[in-house]
Amino acid sequence: MAPDLILGIDIGNTVVKAVLFDLKGRQIARYGVDGTTLKPAPGMVERPPTELWANARAAISGCLEKAQVDAARIAAIGLAGHGNGLYLLDKAGQPLLGIQSLDTRAASLAADLDQRVGLDLHAICLQRPWASQTPVLLAWLKAQRPETYANAGTLCFAKDIIGWQLTGVRASEVSDMSGAGLLRLPEASYDAGLLALYGLSDAQALLPPLAQPTDVVGHVTAAAAAATGLRAGTPV
Repeated sequence: MAPDLILGIDIGNTVVKAVLFDLKGRQIARYGVDGTTLKPAPGMVERPPTELWANARAAISGCLEKAQVDAARIAAIGLAGHGNGLYLLDKAGQPLLGIQSLDTRAASLAADLDQRVGLDLHAICLQRPWASQTPVLLAWLKAQRPETYANAGTLCFAKDIIGWQLTGVRASEVSDMSGAGLLRLPEASYDAGLLALYGLSDAQALLPPLAQPTDVVGHVTAAAAAATGLRAGTPV
């Protein structure tokens, strides 16, 4: 039988969800796993970054079990997730930090950036700084947690953590990156001058390769297949 199902995985601020669809968009099965929210200080809203993959594994395997289908029927996997906040892998590819898009720790920094360079930023990325914006949080981290900033290897979004675990490929796509004010528009490309305005001239190496939302960024590895019940080689 030719593959006739699509698996969607959504990484929300609270629940990680896996939903199986047929090729006409009809839902076959779904499974969700609640996540942990950490509030280490006023205004700070984080999640344990290692929990994302654990919850995604549980959601995927739970969805497949409910559907009672052969994973070989899955033609492809689509990833979605909340935007902004700040997710980082370290240089070895291990989860380093997970700040959710509800966080307000960088409110004063956002206001300062907006006053000084808000119009210049808007001219490039069509956004002005705000508290939970990814580059503003990264600039906060650079100033307030330099040891964590120094350990960072790749800037991600919530869904990209799962993409990395499924495929071994570090990548993100233009909708999340542009929504976070990290791309020159309308070119949808990284821009050294834009990073400099945020005070992040040294952050270029943290930015992963860019994909379009419909691109295949990788395929399920043997290790990820063993952990989830998916078929190795499934496009993501």
